[in-house]
Amino acid sequence: MHTLISEFSRGVLAAGAAVFQVGDTGDSAYVIESGCVEVLVGAAHAQQRVAVLAEGAMFGEVALLDRQARTATVRTLVPTTLVRIDRAHVEELLVRADPVIQYLLRLLLERFRSSSAKSELPPALPPLSGHASFAPPEDLHAAAVRTLSLAHDLSDAIDRNQLDLFYQPIVRLPGGTLSGYEALVRWHHPQLGVVQPDEFIPLAEKTGLVHRIGQWVLQRATTDWPALRDTCAARDGERPFVSVNLSAPELCSPGIVEAVQRCLQTTGMDAHELRIELTETVIISSVEKVSASIAQLRAMGIGIALDDFGTGYAGLDYLQTLPFTTIKIDRAFVAHMHSSERSFQIIKSALALSQLLGISTVAEGIEDAATGTLLASMGCEYGQGYHYAKPRPLHELLAR
Repeated sequence: MHTLISEFSRGVLAAGAAVFQVGDTGDSAYVIESGCVEVLVGAAHAQQRVAVLAEGAMFGEVALLDRQARTATVRTLVPTTLVRIDRAHVEELLVRADPVIQYLLRLLLERFRSSSAKSELPPALPPLSGHASFAPPEDLHAAAVRTLSLAHDLSDAIDRNQLDLFYQPIVRLPGGTLSGYEALVRWHHPQLGVVQPDEFIPLAEKTGLVHRIGQWVLQRATTDWPALRDTCAARDGERPFVSVNLSAPELCSPGIVEAVQRCLQTTGMDAHELRIELTETVIISSVEKVSASIAQLRAMGIGIALDDFGTGYAGLDYLQTLPFTTIKIDRAFVAHMHSSERSFQIIKSALALSQLLGISTVAEGIEDAATGTLLASMGCEYGQGYHYAKPRPLHELLAR
């Protein structure tokens, strides 16, 4: 019987099951997570084995390029777990400049062009773009397989309730009274455990999934806000707030302002209690589009924070031209302000500048009381870091 696993990102097939046969539609590739398969060519009554592929091998990848029917039959030899990679999850990855994806594309093209390739992997390829620092091809192959597997699984993470929001408190300096939170997305992968945001957010940006994730984060944060707001102890005249990070593709996408408006209207949240955090990288990606979005968000009353201030090249220029309400001083400077005169002076200058411009300041990565006290004495208004609290899910914050 012809067994398909098209509805699964991972599927376990019994020994002797056909993954696909000659003439089937070629719309996916597969990676062997465990077990092994045989590759057969020729008519059904006279098939000839041309390869046996084991754990870690990829097959069927030519279909991602030529969109033609299968020219071989692949059958499992033992119970086998396969990761299916659909063309839709690959096409956007292939046009990006990520070295891992560049390598994967070269690997696919090499196989596509070579009719005599019978082995599990093609001959070793030279470094791409002249970068001698790339890892060996085997390492890049493994990284590419992981990237594609994560991309496939990430597309279903929201529907399968694998994403969660953690909130890290932001406190008023001095004193440490709770003024707001930063919303931080987490992915609990069923097989891999917690996948760090610095791995899956760039992947989401490359595949276009970041728009779905961004909408989920906005909706969840604004929905959670009434309960979070009750935990804040903001002073008279000071509004509590929750900060949400937006990526470059999100902020540049058509309709982002309307999407934020819908979230506020649906949940009844006051726009003045929402902050959008942007890094300099986000702004550089498309200054014109980003500027237009920022202006519209500010007109609604939403605060705009420049995150990781001090780590880029044009932060001062952006403060001059864009209506930021807050700067967040990067943890790299905060961590070394006691031991590095340069870090101390950068923070001092940033605080003085923000006071002149009427912009509030948040210091990230405060790990001890001495750092918080010093920052407060220098005029920093807010702080966040493990000294005050680690990021926690909503139910833990409400249980305290």
